[in-house]
Amino acid sequence: MLRDKRSRRIVIVSHCILNQNAKLEGIASWRGLIEPVVEVLWKSGVGIIQMPCPEMLYEGIRRFDKSVEQYSCPAFRKLCERIAEDIVDQVENYLDNGYKVLAILAIDGSPSCGYNLTQSAPEWRGLVAGRNLKKVRYIKGRGVFMEILEKKLSEKGIQIPFLGIPEIPELGSMEEAIAKLSLLLES
Repeated sequence: MLRDKRSRRIVIVSHCILNQNAKLEGIASWRGLIEPVVEVLWKSGVGIIQMPCPEMLYEGIRRFDKSVEQYSCPAFRKLCERIAEDIVDQVENYLDNGYKVLAILAIDGSPSCGYNLTQSAPEWRGLVAGRNLKKVRYIKGRGVFMEILEKKLSEKGIQIPFLGIPEIPELGSMEEAIAKLSLLLES
């Protein structure tokens, strides 16, 4: 007789935590996956739900750098709403059947998946060739997808901690994020 060994504990992750190949060309910080995050998840015995990458679905791998202001358009927001609804449906199903969803891991700095910080450049628009555009900056706030996902969960009365993962030192300390994640996984 087989013995069911599942932990009944789940973490939901932004797509690029498990697949850096989906990142905008030229900005992947890891070869394949964000190793320190995945190592902590693996050692804790949680299951992982990988959310689809809204930017990849919207524009593909050959997309250009965009800001939260550019992605905050009706078509992209509708795509994010569809993805968020699917995630919320999965969460409800797990919760209704005795599972714990311990955390949602976002990617700070992302215009779609940032949680604490998102990429902002309101002046980016129109013909870019030959223009001297300002370097991207990060502002406090949610990326488009995380904003929508958080709202959809709230509408259902579901509270799950979000944790922004900073891929580069400019966005925060990876060590602090790993420490926070470890605490969330102990619950």
